[in-house]
Amino acid sequence: MRVVHVIRSLLKSGAERLCIDICNELRNHSSVDYILIVLDEINEFPELTKDLNIVYCNSKVRPSILGKSIIDTEEYGNIINDFKPDLIHSHLFWSEILTRQLIFPNVTYVTHCHDSMVELHNFSIKTLFSKQKLTRFYEKRWLVPKYIDCKNNFLVISNATGSFFQKVLPKRARKISMLHNAIDVSKFSRKKPLNNFKDRKIKLINIGRFTTYKNQIFLVKVIKLIVDHGYDTELLFLGDGDEKGKVQDLVKKLELTQQVCFKGFVDDVQHYLWDSDVYVHSAYHEPLGLVLLEAMAAGLPVVTLDGKGNRDIMENGINGFLLENENEEEFSRKIIDLFEDKELYKRMSKNAVSYAKKYDIVEYTDELIKLYKSFIKDN
Repeated sequence: MRVVHVIRSLLKSGAERLCIDICNELRNHSSVDYILIVLDEINEFPELTKDLNIVYCNSKVRPSILGKSIIDTEEYGNIINDFKPDLIHSHLFWSEILTRQLIFPNVTYVTHCHDSMVELHNFSIKTLFSKQKLTRFYEKRWLVPKYIDCKNNFLVISNATGSFFQKVLPKRARKISMLHNAIDVSKFSRKKPLNNFKDRKIKLINIGRFTTYKNQIFLVKVIKLIVDHGYDTELLFLGDGDEKGKVQDLVKKLELTQQVCFKGFVDDVQHYLWDSDVYVHSAYHEPLGLVLLEAMAAGLPVVTLDGKGNRDIMENGINGFLLENENEEEFSRKIIDLFEDKELYKRMSKNAVSYAKKYDIVEYTDELIKLYKSFIKDN
């Protein structure tokens, strides 16, 4: 089987990380020959990608309702014609646009639905009053017929993303299969026994880009409450992004510079997880939450707001706490409960490790290859 993966860039984010993990695991399957096409030379995973068969491609397709559309597919078409794949597996929206501009006969197409694509939202009256929404609706009107033409398969990662694609796709395009995302469990498993809350300090960690929907400001407010309750605590942020400055400003305003640390993007995040006690997550919307699985694999109970997609991997009170409401007091109380009740903490930590093992990339890739074969057969 010959498989092409296509992604826009290799920025440090969940979708890019999963794509890399899949390709690395495909290297262990002699029955699969693959290439990874990347549309931008940005690569923030040099160590993880050093053994991958990566082909950089300058082609791009940008449909435009108000200006001139950009359609440059020659280089991409040459790569596909040379490799002659059985299946093309695309990740994220701009890869969708390019790979569906040229539809090759006898090739099976798979869309990896890492999120609820905003470009596929249904039309509403508000669409008419927003240039951005109007552009996205135009892109959807351009893309959906191509999905139908190529008999596109959609791979959704959670019940929440599955529900979204059921709503926004016409019936003829709804070839939807579920496969929860996965991680390399071995990379995050602790090499030493868990030594929770050493020095009687609560060590919290959050990993991800600073964006509005990630809502890291909420976590700063939570830390303030824990400190005000008299607990020695610290919060480590790993990541960068447009909203980072606002979060840093709030840290200074609340006089928490001794309790909150910003490390930016780092390599080997597992070492930081191993040195933490609890993973905290505040996103308004979460398609699934690979970072939650990574934290669980490292033995950390998770305290998280309900982002809908993370319902699939959180068992409230078992491997952590899933809170429906954005309530700082309730969130901080769950963290304090884990600190005060060592048996509760140990039980949740053990459950978290066991739960993460269900989402290992080895078994995931085996299942993905089975799906590839079924998609090809049905094409």
